[in-house]
Amino acid sequence: MPSPKCQQICGILLAAIGLLILIVTLSGQKPLLTYIDNLIKTQVHLSPGTETYDNWQTPPVSIYDDIYLFNITNPIEFNKGEKAILEPVGPYVYQKYEIKKQANFSGDLKYAMYYDYLYFVFSESETQKHNNNTSLNDVIFIPNVPLLTVVSQIAHNSLIPAAVKTTLEELVAVYEHAEGLDYLTLNGTVQDILWGMSDPIMSILHSLKLAPSPQFALQTNGSTDANAMILPTVVYTGHTDIAKVDEYHLFHGRNSSGCWGSNAANTINGTEGSMFEPLLIYNKTKTLTIYNEQLFRSVDLVFTNESSYEGIDCYEYRIPDWALQNVTNNPTNVAYYAWKYSGMLNLTACAQNVPLYITKAMFLDADVRLRENITLSVQANKTLHDTFLCVEPYTGVVVNGHKRVQINVQMEHHSTTGILNETQPAFIPLITVDEHGSITPELADKLKSALLVPIHVMHIGFYLLCAFGTGLVLVSVIIQVVIVSNKCRQEEEDKEVLVPAEEEETDNKSGYVSDNSEKQRPHVV
Repeated sequence: MPSPKCQQICGILLAAIGLLILIVTLSGQKPLLTYIDNLIKTQVHLSPGTETYDNWQTPPVSIYDDIYLFNITNPIEFNKGEKAILEPVGPYVYQKYEIKKQANFSGDLKYAMYYDYLYFVFSESETQKHNNNTSLNDVIFIPNVPLLTVVSQIAHNSLIPAAVKTTLEELVAVYEHAEGLDYLTLNGTVQDILWGMSDPIMSILHSLKLAPSPQFALQTNGSTDANAMILPTVVYTGHTDIAKVDEYHLFHGRNSSGCWGSNAANTINGTEGSMFEPLLIYNKTKTLTIYNEQLFRSVDLVFTNESSYEGIDCYEYRIPDWALQNVTNNPTNVAYYAWKYSGMLNLTACAQNVPLYITKAMFLDADVRLRENITLSVQANKTLHDTFLCVEPYTGVVVNGHKRVQINVQMEHHSTTGILNETQPAFIPLITVDEHGSITPELADKLKSALLVPIHVMHIGFYLLCAFGTGLVLVSVIIQVVIVSNKCRQEEEDKEVLVPAEEEETDNKSGYVSDNSEKQRPHVV
């Protein structure tokens, strides 16, 4: 067994080695993390030749729109003033393609510029996965949106010339006095209602320059903005400021939507929603912002919880309740004309006075009064109907997401015309769109092997080295404790041996003779 002195030296050496490992590991952590952070930043900004730029220009993930239309199942009764009974039909699934044409960079690589082209292709296979009974030839009934638009123009558009207003009033009178005409509804195939159908009212509105097309359609197959192929979209590359990567500088040549009630509300901020600044791992509560062309506004997203998708840890972000609250609950929303119920966005001013309102799907998180004057067969479900983005926190890339919106049209009584006075005032759903996309298993494996696994290995290695160094120090402490303990025990044993010897010596001096000594007493002669 080694001598105590040898044990003590070994303990001191172990402590020194352990402390050295801890010092080197802890002091080297920050430079190593900085190196990895900088490496990530160089990989995720939009620069020619990077994989991020290639994926940005030609996304490797398929984006689909699951579209549900709301069919009025009691059109005759509805035209007589009864509540609309609504049944969502679908989904009709379309693949969304967004092409960035003529992409190029500014001289300092601060901006990327391109012309944006958007179109949709019907996916029979994806549609059949959900419901093999749906067809684009399905016939449905919806509210007469063109007529409601005319009524809204008469009631709210103070800028139209008097002659135009008179024409609209005469048009409404024709419908109001027509016998046996079910003028409160439109019917057509899903194909026609989605992408375009002839309508006499729309033809008149178009001739009066109050509508962009003589046809009625709920969707546009192509960019909704006429400037998309004329004026470029400009985004930050992140080359000079990684926190701004993919954020809009100009959207179709402008930095303002121009239809809201303040400069702040009109300002176009945020990204298009497929990527955000990297390294959210250090600031997951940061508010993310996207700009949505269909909503004509920027929308904030806040962190709600940690999640995972395809084995990749991610942060989930959702639209906060205050974003869609009315002015009573959130006075700052006065700029978005939020005078009615909470849980909805008033698009009337942005949609050329068409009385359209955006809500979450199935009125999720909206005022319960929105359901009072309609009968809707489906109840809201947060899992099925909420918008969320699942963001990988190191790269800022969205690995899974659903953007779900519902478009509703308002029917209300107006003092300027009595054509709707016999109806039930209501916000009637027209369409729900669930735009979704997710990383494929192959791309997930590639991301994990190229970036996430090395990062995790580095973190595991750091903790293992810290544990090893701490273990050596603890072993050294234990050795020192054992040495001290042995020394104390040896001293106690030495004391126990020394005390009896002293007592015996004392007894002999006092004349005491032990039994043994008595037996050995010599004979007297």
